[in-house]
Amino acid sequence: MKLFFSILCCLSCGIVFAQEKEKTNTTGQLLVGADVKWYPAGWILGPSVAYLVSPKQVVSVGIGINLANRKDFSGLNDDEKGTGFGGHVGYRFLFNPTKSSFFLGARVDLWGLQMDWKDKVGTPQASNGTTRITVFQPTAEIGYWLKLKDNKWNLLFSGGGGAEINVKTSGKEVGQGGIWLLGVSAFYAL
Repeated sequence: MKLFFSILCCLSCGIVFAQEKEKTNTTGQLLVGADVKWYPAGWILGPSVAYLVSPKQVVSVGIGINLANRKDFSGLNDDEKGTGFGGHVGYRFLFNPTKSSFFLGARVDLWGLQMDWKDKVGTPQASNGTTRITVFQPTAEIGYWLKLKDNKWNLLFSGGGGAEINVKTSGKEVGQGGIWLLGVSAFYAL
């Protein structure tokens, strides 16, 4: 987890230094905003920064909170709920950089979650507990980048899929596997 946050800090610093360089390079632009992503077992929310590396290529970094309510989706427990913090690094390719455009992207998230689980609820064998997990979450996305008329505000609508992989588990095993997400992001160009 410390390694991930070190990488996140280095990328953020790189974006800030690249912004200084932007004064002489008209292709770069820094955008600040927030991401909201919904998936069948929860929400991911947090601030994000994007940088236009070239007219068609955008990299992003962000931090956030993951609010999970997996219910009985995992097949391992009758109920799993939890929260945790983490972040992402992402890449998007715009098909038309001069106006609103479709895009393809990829994103890697790393989350530290505390999951409260219950099993065999309402029976004499009922049990519950807490498991701490580190989740690696690679996803691919497709979406639409809407550039508003003033050219400062940008809205992104996305959908995609990938996997939640528990790379470290402390406690009883909890769910992992495929994931699909729907998202909306708002960015302001500096």
